[in-house]
Amino acid sequence: MIESSLVYRFFARVGNVLMRFINGSFLVNMFLTESDSSRAQTEGSIFYKIYVCLRNALSAVFSFLKLDRLFAGSIYKKNIIWACLTAALAPVMPTKLVILMAVAGFGSLLLALGCNREKQLIFTPVNKFIYAYAAVYFISIFTSVDTKGSLFGGMLTVLFVLFAIVMENAFETKKEVKAVIFLLSGIGVLVSLYGFYQYMFQSKFGGVWVDTEMFESISFRVYSTLENPNVLGEYFLLIIPLAAAGFFISKNIILRLYYMGCAGVMMLCLILTYSRGCYIGILVAAAVFLVLLDRRFIILGVFALLALPFVLPETIIHRFMSIGNMNDSSTSYRVYIWLGTINMLKDYWLCGVGPGQSAYNKVYPFYGYNEISAPHSHNTFLQIMCDTGIVGIIVFITIIYQFFKNLFITYLKNRSFEERVLVISSMSSIMAFLVQSLFDYTFYNYRVMLLFWIFIGMGLAFTQYSKLKD
Repeated sequence: MIESSLVYRFFARVGNVLMRFINGSFLVNMFLTESDSSRAQTEGSIFYKIYVCLRNALSAVFSFLKLDRLFAGSIYKKNIIWACLTAALAPVMPTKLVILMAVAGFGSLLLALGCNREKQLIFTPVNKFIYAYAAVYFISIFTSVDTKGSLFGGMLTVLFVLFAIVMENAFETKKEVKAVIFLLSGIGVLVSLYGFYQYMFQSKFGGVWVDTEMFESISFRVYSTLENPNVLGEYFLLIIPLAAAGFFISKNIILRLYYMGCAGVMMLCLILTYSRGCYIGILVAAAVFLVLLDRRFIILGVFALLALPFVLPETIIHRFMSIGNMNDSSTSYRVYIWLGTINMLKDYWLCGVGPGQSAYNKVYPFYGYNEISAPHSHNTFLQIMCDTGIVGIIVFITIIYQFFKNLFITYLKNRSFEERVLVISSMSSIMAFLVQSLFDYTFYNYRVMLLFWIFIGMGLAFTQYSKLKD
C-alpha cells in the first residue's frame, strides 16, 4: 500500500535521480573502486620483506626446538579463544587483567604462526595503516613533553591498536563468528543488569555527572562497570548493532528472541546513561543499519523521527533540547576546552605534546580559557592530534576511510545475506562511536579503546566471512 502511494513514488523518483548523480561523481567512484595494485604494492615493500624474513625465522625456530610438536593441539595456540575472552572481559575486568589477556592474544597468534608454516596473516588494505598508526604512537612517546608520563599510555595504545590484527586473524569458521556475537551480546546484558542495580539503589553509588540546576528530573546516570556514563554509552554503541546482526542472521526463533532481548536490555541501559552524544550515535547507527539493510526503511525512519517527541520521556527530550545550550555546564565546559586545545595545537601541531594525561596537563593550562582544567580535550580527533601531531590524525583518518571503503565494497559485491548484515553492523558500530567521538575523548578509558580496535578487527574479519569454513 505504501509503495503504490503517490508520496512514496515521488520520493523514490527523487531518490533515484539523486543516487544516479552521486554514483557518477568522482569522489564516490574513488571510494567504491577497489585498488588491484594495493596488495602488489604492499608485498613489494621493504616492510613486507622484513615481515617474511621474521615469519620464516619464527617457523624455523619452532621447528628446530620441536615447539610445533610440543604445542600440537594445545589450547594456547587457539587464537579465537584468547581474542574472544579479551573482547568479552574488557568491559567487566580491571585494565591490568585486560592487558594480560591482550598479551595472551598476541602470544596465541605467534604460537599459531610458529607452529603452522602455511598460516598467513589476513591481508586487507587497512592493515598497513594500523601498523603505521601504532608506530606513530610509539614514536610520539619519545617526542613527548613528558616522556616518562607518556610511556604507559603510549605503549598501551600501541598494544591495543595492534590487537585489531589479532582479532582480524582469530576466526577460522563461521560458527566461531556467531559464537563471538552470542557471547559479546550476553556480556552486554550482564553489564546492563549491573547498571539497573545501580539505578535502583542509587544511594549506594556516587555520581557527579548531572547538572542538577538544569536537569532537576535526572537524579542519577548509570555507569555500571565502566566508571562513567558516557563511557558506558560508548560501549553500548559498539555492542548493540552486533546484537542486531545476530538477530537477522539467526534462523532459530530462540536465538532471535535472545538477540532481541539483549538489544532491548542494552538499549534501555543506554537510555539511563543520559548521554546526549550516545543518543545521537545510536540514532545514526540505527539509520545506517536499517537503510543499508533495506532502503524501504527510509520511509519508516522518517515517521519514527516524527513520532519520537510524542513517545520519548520528558527527561530525554529535555536532554536532546539542551544540545548546544551554553547554559548547560557540560556544554560550556567542553566548548572552552576545545577552544583551549585548538589554541595549544597552534604551537604543537607538528608532533603534539605526547600521549597521556600527564603530557596534556603539562601544557594545556598555559592555553586554557576561564581557568578550566581538563584531563583531556573531550574530542577524540583533537586528542589524537594532541598526542601525535598532524601525522597521527592523518593516519587515523586514513584508517577510518579505508575501513569504510573496504566494508562498503564488500557490502556492494557480496550476495551473501549473512556477510552483508555483519558488514552493516560493523559500519553502524564504528559510525556511532565516531559520532560520540566528536563530543568526548572516547579513548580515555583504555578498555573502551581496546574494544574499538577489536571491532575494527572484527569488521575486517567480516569482509572475509564467505571464505571461512562452514
